[in-house]
Amino acid sequence: MKYIHFVIIGFFAMLLAITPATALDSTEPIIHYSESVIDIGTKLTFDQGYTLHISDINENNGDIWVEVLRDGKVVKEGDGAGQEDDPFEYILTVEAEDADEEDKEYLVFRVTPKDVVSKDPASAKIRIEQFHNPEEDLNDLLIYDDSRSVNVGEELDLEEGFSLKASNYDDEEETITITLEKNGHLVKEMNDMEKGEIFSHYKTVNGEITTIVIANIYEFFDSSETIVFLKEVSQREDVIIESNVEITIEGLAGDVIRENERAIIHYELDNDASEIKVYVDDDRIDTRKEVDEGKYASITDKMDTGTYEVTVTIVSEDGSVYSEDSSFTVEKSNSIKETSLDVENTTKLNEVIEDTENVTDAVSEVISDSTDDVKGSSVFSYVVVAILIALTAFFLKREFS
Repeated sequence: MKYIHFVIIGFFAMLLAITPATALDSTEPIIHYSESVIDIGTKLTFDQGYTLHISDINENNGDIWVEVLRDGKVVKEGDGAGQEDDPFEYILTVEAEDADEEDKEYLVFRVTPKDVVSKDPASAKIRIEQFHNPEEDLNDLLIYDDSRSVNVGEELDLEEGFSLKASNYDDEEETITITLEKNGHLVKEMNDMEKGEIFSHYKTVNGEITTIVIANIYEFFDSSETIVFLKEVSQREDVIIESNVEITIEGLAGDVIRENERAIIHYELDNDASEIKVYVDDDRIDTRKEVDEGKYASITDKMDTGTYEVTVTIVSEDGSVYSEDSSFTVEKSNSIKETSLDVENTTKLNEVIEDTENVTDAVSEVISDSTDDVKGSSVFSYVVVAILIALTAFFLKREFS
């Protein structure tokens, strides 16, 4: 019996050894949250100078090996395995300066694999959470770690034209829909969000991830209105990803546009867009929704002589708005030959019609009218030529007789 206390101590020591460590709760605000499909070997750059390297993925069970890098080197205790029920965590330890003080620990990253997506190459759906490292500065923040509230059915204004809207509250399930807009255009919408979940909008450009808006759905409160309380609301300057837009303009009869002719405005997008608008001297002639990258054409009305400004306005899928400008000149007609359109122009218009989709009714009417004009002009040209040939034959016959 005198050794019983050693047995008890040994038992508890063994129990502690086989008990998994409890994950560290973050004491700092969350500054990034995402769930996305990531390929093996991918490196992603985050705020505060960190890079995550998903160096390996088990294609059978989805386990991952993660490395946390700064200045190209793996940080101290910055690598390890991550599983769905035991995520990888990078914890920064700041040693105390005085002997009577305790070291400080900060959870910086939590990386959780969710599902295997493909095996060749290996890829998995991975959740990444980044928390503020108070030892480092945060850049370009417009809002940081703020608490906000919004009534269901109303909007909460943020910076740079962004706004958050709460809708579709289910009091039984306690879920809500959160919508992010920019300048009135939809950016992101998440349905059936519950308390404690994270709403996050971020962009990835050349492997660098920037979180634009993030918020923690903290609580719902029912009174005369249902109120959604948000915590850890942060926003930084938007990253504008502009598309290259090439504009070329021609007439129905060639590169030169004559008076009383219509101009064809061709433009090419290298990225998808949620909306495209085409203006000629501030008059909108075409609108398209949910536009894929590619080549498109808009047709003007009949033009008078003069110089005209063309503006193609693009609303990107993330709500950013930008535009590209060009111009063209309509020259005065010199002869019947220059102002008349032949049958070849009918073929050109038909090609434009085949390639033109998702246009406004006004543009469709212009296309239809343009086709009729071409056909009418061609018939008129043939009639004039026939009359001239007949008159020539008549006078020649009279002269020789």
